[in-house]
Parts: sequence; structure tokens; C-alpha cells
Amino acid sequence: MSVDMKERSIALIAGKAKVLSAIRDEGVSIALWERSAPQSLSELKLDDIADVRFTASVKELPDMLINALDDAGHETSVARDMLQIDILALANRFAQVMQTELVEIRLEHVTTNACKKFHTDYVTARLITTYLGQGTQWLDGEDAADCDCGDPHNIQQMKAGDVALFKGRLWSQDVPAIHRSPPIEGTGEERLILVINPAQLRPAQWS
Repeated sequence: MSVDMKERSIALIAGKAKVLSAIRDEGVSIALWERSAPQSLSELKLDDIADVRFTASVKELPDMLINALDDAGHETSVARDMLQIDILALANRFAQVMQTELVEIRLEHVTTNACKKFHTDYVTARLITTYLGQGTQWLDGEDAADCDCGDPHNIQQMKAGDVALFKGRLWSQDVPAIHRSPPIEGTGEERLILVINPAQLRPAQWS
């Protein structure tokens, strides 16, 4: 690769939601919005809930999300209301940035070492936020240039509540975002993570 990654960060990080639009910039592979997790989510009950996964248009999303949370076993509560509101807000923002009407929603309860190896995603871009537990880890600087770097030293980590857009290989063959789930198996830790993907394979043609 011709770009010198030793000093250059692939991420743009800010405390405002508008930073997510920076994923459209050529030199940005990770756009990260630093924020606190929505209040009351620590009261969510994760025992016996199922994962949520469905595809919907932005218009259909509110009703489909309610049904999906019901089916997954999320009990009615203030915490669930906050979760639902935040997922809808993030999905709408993601759809606007990606200029898509269809989004795939995944809400997963993780207690194992899912995706523990550093990897890139075969998508255009992916939104990730962790509501409970450790946030996603990602590589920056020189390490961001090689998915098989072996023993990376520039490992960054999102906090619970942070929202990031990660470029995938369908968008950037040169510097897609390299990331992983933090290894937690056997520690007793658990995570609640939201992933949003565009339903189509290719990025929109922006004017």
C-alpha cells in the first residue's frame, strides 16, 4: 500500500453526532461519536433474551422494532423504551449518512469471544455501538494497514455508548476498518451490542 500509516490515524473522533458523516471522506475509515450510554440501560434484564435480527425500511422500522423486541423477550420498562428510542435514532442517522432506505438491525447479547480475531467486514459500512459491557476494539496507525499484523500495539477501544461507523472491504480495499469484539469468554462479563448494516451491497452514488 502506498499510504504511510505509521503516523496517520484512520479515525475521526468527536463528541457530536455529525462526525458520523465523515465516513464519506476518503481518508476516514472510522468515524467515532464519543457519547455516554443512554440513561437507564443498565437496568435492562438480559437473562433469557434472544438476539434480534431483521431488515426493514426506515418507514417500517418503528413497528418492526417493537415486534422484534417483544419476540426477543425484552420486558416493558423505561430501559427498554430508551433502548428502542436510541436504536431508531441511530438507524435513521445511519440511513441518512449512507443514503439508503433499507437497513439491517442486529441487537446481540454476547457472553463469548465472538469475533475475537481482528478482521474487516465484507460490507460497505457498519454502525456499531455497545450498550452494556466492553466496547469494540479497533486498530489505528501502522497496525490499521494489515489485518494479519500478528501482535498489534496500537489497539484502541470504544466505550459503552460510543457510536462508530466502520468502513468495510466493499467500500475500501486499501484501508478498511480492522476491529474485533473484546475477548470476554470465561470472565462472567456480558455485552449488549447494536449493529446496523445497509441492506444493499454498494454505497450510494453521492452528488
